[in-house]
Amino acid sequence: MSGGPDETALTAKQRQQLAAIRGMARIPLSDLRDQSPPNLQALYAELQDGQALIPGLKMGLGALTVQRWDSAYAAVGWTLYGAELTLDMGHPFGSMFYRNDADGRVLRVGVKWHPPVQQLEFPALHPSKPELTSDCTAEEVAAVVLDARSRIGTLVAVNAQIGSFVATEESENAILDASGLGLERLSEDDPRLAGRDSTRPSTPGGGGADE
Repeated sequence: MSGGPDETALTAKQRQQLAAIRGMARIPLSDLRDQSPPNLQALYAELQDGQALIPGLKMGLGALTVQRWDSAYAAVGWTLYGAELTLDMGHPFGSMFYRNDADGRVLRVGVKWHPPVQQLEFPALHPSKPELTSDCTAEEVAAVVLDARSRIGTLVAVNAQIGSFVATEESENAILDASGLGLERLSEDDPRLAGRDSTRPSTPGGGGADE
C-alpha cells in the first residue's frame, strides 16, 4: 500500500503544488558546509551609513563546543523565572526577572547597551515600572545583578565564539575593519615584532598587529 497522497482526491491547486514539490531539486545540508550549491545567484545587500558588509561566512561543521554558564555566580535565595531578551545589533537588550525564594518579591534586571560609556548596564528595576526597585537591599541587588551579568556574559561569549568559528579570513578581516581594528596583520615571525613579545598584545587571529 502506498503511503503517498491520493491524487484523485486533490484539488487542481493541490495537484499543481505537489507537482512543483516533486520538481524541486533537493540539496543535502552537508553539501552546503564548505561550498556553494551550483547555479546559486549572487546576493546583493544595500548598505546604509554606519553599516559594513561581512563577506565570506561559512556554516562550519554544524556543531561547536562552548563554555556553559557557571552556576557559582547564581544569586543565593533568588530564582531566575523569566526573561525578555533580544540581540539588538549584537548588543543584548531586554529584562530578566528574578523571584525571591523566601517571600516572593520580584526583581527585574534591565539589560541594555549604554553607547556613551560603551558598556552593558544592568539596572535593578521595579517589576512593572521603569524606575529603580525600592524593596531590595543593596546586597540583594548586587547579588542578582552579578547573576544576570554572568548569564549575559556567557551569552555574548558564546555568540562571539560561534561568529569567529564561521568567519573566514576574508570575513574576519571585514569584522576587524568594522570594529575599528583594521590594522595590518603580522605573522608571528615578522621581524618588526622582534623584542616586543613581552609587551605586544595579540590580535584575534593570533598574530601581531601594527599600524
